[in-house]
Amino acid sequence: MSLRRLASVVPAIRSRLLELGRWSVLLALFFVPIAKPGTNIALFLALLLALAGSDMRQRFTRAAHEPVVLGCAAWFTVLFLSSLHAAGSAWPGELGSYKVLLYPLLVSALLTTPQWRTRGLFAFAAAAVLVLLMSWSQLFGWMAPPDMTDVFEAYRYTVFNDYSQQGLQFLMLAVMAASFAAVAKSPVMRVSLWLIVATTLANVIFLLQSRTSYLTIAPLLLYGGWRLFVAYGKSWRLLVGGGLVIAALVSAASFAPRIQQRLNAALNDISQYQLNHLGTSLGIRLELWRRTLPIIAAAPWVGHGLGAWRHEYNVQTRDAANFDAFRMGHPHQEALQILAEEGVIGLAIFIGLLLALARYLMRLPQPQRDFFLCLLIIYVSAGMVNCLLIDFVHRHGFLLLLACIPVLAKQEEAQA
Repeated sequence: MSLRRLASVVPAIRSRLLELGRWSVLLALFFVPIAKPGTNIALFLALLLALAGSDMRQRFTRAAHEPVVLGCAAWFTVLFLSSLHAAGSAWPGELGSYKVLLYPLLVSALLTTPQWRTRGLFAFAAAAVLVLLMSWSQLFGWMAPPDMTDVFEAYRYTVFNDYSQQGLQFLMLAVMAASFAAVAKSPVMRVSLWLIVATTLANVIFLLQSRTSYLTIAPLLLYGGWRLFVAYGKSWRLLVGGGLVIAALVSAASFAPRIQQRLNAALNDISQYQLNHLGTSLGIRLELWRRTLPIIAAAPWVGHGLGAWRHEYNVQTRDAANFDAFRMGHPHQEALQILAEEGVIGLAIFIGLLLALARYLMRLPQPQRDFFLCLLIIYVSAGMVNCLLIDFVHRHGFLLLLACIPVLAKQEEAQA
């Protein structure tokens, strides 16, 4: 093949590689609720294809100026400096877990149009719907429950992930379906989406028994009630009808036997921890939070460095008798971990980034505005009792979905 012929073929090849890279991102989003290896492989392929695809420099340059990419880069920089602060000890390798903060740059460089980013949301939703169907199949006996049911009965209706991971993914699916249903023009599409919302919330409320999900549902319902008032405040019939639906959902959830069982278990957890110092689910969290406060007080402004919480916690508890049940890798509270490792300054930067993100999300068109604001609500609420960025499934789910914020919003702002 002559050089001239080769030169004429290369642009077409690079354009095809770019297309394959976009599909690789969709595949990564599809695998997030299903399989960690699939997510990693798809992202690695996406990186190779993004570098080999056409207009590589222009795509990455534009992506580097997007708000989500800038915010993730800023927080990665804070964590990098925090790892240097901890470099004299054995935990600076923790930074590798946060390379996911660089993935929004990759996603933004590949999904360069609003259409592709919407497809990214739908790829995640398709996988979540598949998991939802499998979860309901376990209830009806069409699928065998996982082996973990011998250890913890709440795992009976989980698929691929644990019940907290699956619960938050189902809530993401529910708010995505509700957001798109609110603007759907086709009656069939609207009914189908609301059916997904109903079956998803029923699964979370009545089957999974994830207390993290229960905590997260409350602010989502408040946001839904506010959106209902804004949209239909002048139509009292629609407003009352929507309010009755929300009230019926709250009432059904409050009196459901499985929820009552979980609430009673929570009270028993606290009681057993207070009376007998047992390592119950909530008891462990209370112990972690209590012992994290002295760690924060020892280095309040810049913290002990990235990954240092585990070391400081083990040092503090190494002589404690019968403490194995309380030995965890993180404090199960996002803000406390940041305070312990990056200090008050780090937490202030993190909160500032979240507020900046919320402000940016308010400018998005519907239905993306409602979905991404609800995604932020899910993250903040669940982060009250978990460290989400430590967990592979959580951090990939949140950050890859945030990277799908439509570029159209940014273009419109520039023209305004």
